[in-house]
Amino acid sequence: MEQVQAQGLAKSIGVSNYLPKHLEATLKTAKVVPAINQIEFNPYLQHPDLLAFHRKHGIATQAYGPLTAVTKAKPGPIDDIMASLAKKYGVSEGEISLRWCIDQDIIPITTSSKEQRLSDYLRCTRFKLTPKEIQTIKEQGSTKHFRGFWNHKFADHDRS
Repeated sequence: MEQVQAQGLAKSIGVSNYLPKHLEATLKTAKVVPAINQIEFNPYLQHPDLLAFHRKHGIATQAYGPLTAVTKAKPGPIDDIMASLAKKYGVSEGEISLRWCIDQDIIPITTSSKEQRLSDYLRCTRFKLTPKEIQTIKEQGSTKHFRGFWNHKFADHDRS
């Protein structure tokens, strides 16, 4: 990939689902630090050690499955706070989930077959959560573990 980038055929190099051990191995020989690591990320799967590694090495974090806590993991400890924040800001709980990522410098990605839902998700750019709201979601979310993807690859208790 470094050769592809050197030839001008790619602007940057990214990775997906890399854990700190994978990034450490890559950085031992890489001439180019990955620009981004795409990982599953939601209030119930926060990866604090991995995020710290990203910050230390200037690697952007992109979150897939950022809506998992509000679409697949109910009931849970963040249900009330998400509902309260959705009401406060006049948006959906999904939009709160997206904004929670953005306010932590994490790039959320999501999909939908409904054009209106995708249009609604853009509302997350029109407000910001307070630092206290971000921290409350973070703290409450850390009391539950839920992985929406790759469950066959990880033990039930594995938060990596």
